[in-house]
Amino acid sequence: MNEAFQPGFGARLKAGREARNLAIADVAAKLKLTTRQIEAIEAEDLAHLPNEVFVRGFVRNYARLLDLDAGELIAPVDAQTAVAETITAPSAGVIFATRGIRRWLLTPLLGLLTFLLLVAALYYWLRQGEDALVVEPVAPAGVSAPVAEVLPLQLPATAEGAMPDGSAAMPAPAAETPVPPVASPPPAAPPPAAPPPAAPAEPAVRTAPGANVLRFEPALDAWVQVVDGRGNRFSKLVRAGSVESFAGEPPFRLVVGEAARVRMTYNGHDIDLTPFIGQKVARLTLE
Repeated sequence: MNEAFQPGFGARLKAGREARNLAIADVAAKLKLTTRQIEAIEAEDLAHLPNEVFVRGFVRNYARLLDLDAGELIAPVDAQTAVAETITAPSAGVIFATRGIRRWLLTPLLGLLTFLLLVAALYYWLRQGEDALVVEPVAPAGVSAPVAEVLPLQLPATAEGAMPDGSAAMPAPAAETPVPPVASPPPAAPPPAAPPPAAPAEPAVRTAPGANVLRFEPALDAWVQVVDGRGNRFSKLVRAGSVESFAGEPPFRLVVGEAARVRMTYNGHDIDLTPFIGQKVARLTLE
C-alpha cells in the first residue's frame, strides 16, 4: 500500500501541523479521527490503518486542512486497466430452458381458447338445427279433434213405394200397440223423527248430611283439582258439556283450568272465578 503514497508524505503532514501550532488532538477532532490514527498517518504506519481507499481519503482531508497539495502526497493512479482476454466457449449442445412461469401462463390460455371455440361451434350447430326443425302442433290432452259435420242425404223424389234405382221399397213396419203406463207405487212414508238426545246425566254424589258440594260445568275441556279440609283430593279432566261434583269439608283449595269457560257452584250458589284467573287458570280457597 506504500506505493499509493509519495515518499515522506507523513513527515510533510507532521511538519505542516507543527508549523500551524496544531496538536495531534486538534487535528483528530477536526478530521473526526482518533489520535492513534493521526500518529499512524504521520509515522506512515499503514499496517494500523484501515483499507487503502479510506487512508487515501484521510490523507487528502489532512492535506486540505493544512493547505497542502494532496497530489504531492498521494501517488497518481493509472486509470488504464488491463483488459482481460475475452473467453469464448462453444454453444453447441447447450440447451436454454424456458422459465416455468411461461408454461403456466400459456397452458391456461390455450385451454381457455379451446373452450371458447367449442362453445361457439356448439352454438352455431344448435342454431342451424332450430332453423331446420319442424314441429307438428299437438292437441292438448283432453281436447278431441274437430269432427266434420254430417249433413242429411237428400234423395230425389220418386214414386211412392219405389227406390231411386227402381227397386221396390221395403214395407213400413206396423205400428206398435201402445202399452198402458204402469202406475208407480206410492212414496214410502218418512221414518219417524229420532227423539232429541237426552241431557247428560249428572253423576250421583254421595253426600253426608251437612256436606258441602262443589259443582263444575265447563264449556271447554278443563282440568279441575280440589283438596278439601281433610286432605281428600279430586283431580280430573272434565269434558265440555259434562257435569262433575265433589262433596267434602271446607276449606277447599281449588285449581280450575280454562276458568273463564267453567261455571262453578258452591252449595247451589254461583261462584265468579274471574277475579282469581291468571293465564287461564283460577286458584282460590273457599271457606
